[in-house]
Amino acid sequence: MTGSGAAASRAPRKVAAGPRSLVAMVACALFGTVSGALAQGTPVACVAPGSPLRLDHVPVAVGDLEALSQRLTDEFGFRVQDPERGENGLAAAAIPFGDGTRLELKTVAAAPGPDTPGAAEAQRYADLIADGGGGAYLALSGPDPAGVLDIAGELEPALAATSGEAGRRVGFPRDHPLHAVFFVDPDPGAREPPIMSGAPEHPNGARGLQAVWIMAEDPERLTRFLLAFGARDCGPSRHPEHLYGRAVGIRGGTVYVVDARLWMADPGSAPVVSLTVLGGPESVSDNIVLGSAGGLWIELRPSEGNE
Repeated sequence: MTGSGAAASRAPRKVAAGPRSLVAMVACALFGTVSGALAQGTPVACVAPGSPLRLDHVPVAVGDLEALSQRLTDEFGFRVQDPERGENGLAAAAIPFGDGTRLELKTVAAAPGPDTPGAAEAQRYADLIADGGGGAYLALSGPDPAGVLDIAGELEPALAATSGEAGRRVGFPRDHPLHAVFFVDPDPGAREPPIMSGAPEHPNGARGLQAVWIMAEDPERLTRFLLAFGARDCGPSRHPEHLYGRAVGIRGGTVYVVDARLWMADPGSAPVVSLTVLGGPESVSDNIVLGSAGGLWIELRPSEGNE
């Protein structure tokens, strides 16, 4: 496995990539300078056990799915499943974890026709890939779609129920400030996290998503929305390299909401800029900067004992 020093030396993006890429480049360059920086600079155990919300998965837009999958396997010790191709022209390769969370690496395998279901979604990934790729969405689970609408429908009337290949889905319109967050109900009727007994054991010890850093054009609005689901406001959080965010605890994890306006982020930029993946007690702490995925920064954080 490549250590944090090597990760810090990898440039996540070039300035020449354009204004959309600037924020991810700056954020990830800052992240990569200090080994274990996120663990040092964020509140301890910002979770809300009583909240129904859970981290579910993060789709990542990538240009070369095969090359990145191979790199994550060979250099960083993740097991990446074989890609599957959807009707909308997207191909996705999952990195599933034992706690039911996962990463999804997605690319545009074929341009869908304008009347193809999901064509707008495929176009969003195409746009992100043209900008260098990166974390496209944050998917949460917990309440069923009706429960999501009951809790947040009055707060955010634009929230709409839609159908998705991976299960029932509730999301925002494309032009909504919170469009990067959506809800899935992969197992209707089950309100507990699905334990993935068939999930692969990763050589690096990765066990599940623990935290996600997401850029928001209206961070106060996103924070209020999450708090409506019983999330915990843990207050401001400052990364040691000056990336400021607000820690919002949900069940078993943390969402760090970063004000995209402070970083001059374009609304079309990939909103998820960093992840924390919890490893086992024997895992080696590692900071990974994926320049081929929009500069996405991944911290592998060893767990302590039976955490």
